[in-house]
Amino acid sequence: MADLPGWRDADRYTDTERLVLEYAEAMSATPPTVSDGLISRLRAVFAPEAIVELTAVVAMQNMSARFNNALDARAHGFCSLPGTQDERAEAEMTCR
Repeated sequence: MADLPGWRDADRYTDTERLVLEYAEAMSATPPTVSDGLISRLRAVFAPEAIVELTAVVAMQNMSARFNNALDARAHGFCSLPGTQDERAEAEMTCR
C-alpha cells in the first residue's frame, strides 16, 4: 500500500496491475476519463465479465469514499496510521 501513490513508477506492480490501477484512476477522476483505448487494453487482458466486476468494485469504493467524505466519517481502525501525532493527523485525512 505504501507504494500505491507512486504506482506508475513502483517496481512491485505487474503490467496487469498497472492497467487496473490506471482504470481505477480514470474511473475515479471527476469527470471520469476512461478512454476507448483504455477499454481496448482491458479487453485484451480480461474477459467481459471480469471488466464488469472490476468496474463494479471501483464504483463501489468510489461511492463509499464519497459518502464517508460527505459525512466527515473517520477511520475506524481499518486504516493503519503512522506513529507521530502529526503523521496520524495527516494520514487520517487520507484514510476517510
